[in-house]
Amino acid sequence: MAGLAGAAFVLATPAMAGEPLFGYVYTTDVMPKGKTEIEQWVTLREDQANGHFHDVKLRTEVEHGITDNFQISGYLNTSYISANRNSVNGTTEGLDIPPAHDPARPYNKFRFDTVSAEMIWRVMSPYKKPFGLAFYVEPEIGPHERAIELKVIAQKNFLDDRLVLAANAFVEFEHEEQDGEVEKATQLEFDAGASYRFRPNWSFGIEYRNHNEFVGYTLGHGSQEHTAHFVGPNIHYANQKWFFTLSALYQIHAKGYNDEQRDNIVNGRIYGDEHTRWDGIRLKIGRVF
Repeated sequence: MAGLAGAAFVLATPAMAGEPLFGYVYTTDVMPKGKTEIEQWVTLREDQANGHFHDVKLRTEVEHGITDNFQISGYLNTSYISANRNSVNGTTEGLDIPPAHDPARPYNKFRFDTVSAEMIWRVMSPYKKPFGLAFYVEPEIGPHERAIELKVIAQKNFLDDRLVLAANAFVEFEHEEQDGEVEKATQLEFDAGASYRFRPNWSFGIEYRNHNEFVGYTLGHGSQEHTAHFVGPNIHYANQKWFFTLSALYQIHAKGYNDEQRDNIVNGRIYGDEHTRWDGIRLKIGRVF
């Protein structure tokens, strides 16, 4: 009887504070006061309209709990891109490929992208209140890019915390300069996910993303370039010291709002310098100290 009670307690209790149940969707969980965590993200954005396209994003993160409800983090962001004849027209150009690159030649490069900081303030905990609520801000800067992301995070737990539902809404303002070209853009995104702890330390879930991009810093139909939808599964393991999360998001539908964007849509999916078919496959590994 004691063994059954212990197993039920493990199933009902989160394995580790701050653990990321999802690859893309954030929960309101934060690191406890005085605790530090190191995370490594590897994200593969794979396949465009033609040829081959591999965009590997590497993100190294250090998180620290300032209080039990306030967390700060720092990131180092790098990437490796390998592409050849990936565009709708069969040329090598588009997503993360510099405008000055010769489109008749393959592109292969490892590069430093940006550094960024993250702050999460949890105002309500889903373990103490009917639902959880947190606010997130992330400024980012690099040789060619500056951005700031603002996010609202909501979480609702069921079945003694075994079932977690989470939803995010965020806006990001970007300024990019590369090869003499300047681009100002705004991203608006709505994400949602469900994760179920089906055995001690293990969870399985599903995630959904709706990504919208706008020209300049105005949110409105007249400035919207496209909307795209992604969905896919995830698996998560965590104990008291380390965790991993693996997720995969597949582009299921997109819509362009101008001729340039519509020209980059093939079979209902948008490519060009926007997205990939698998957008993307993400692995997170972390260790708590």
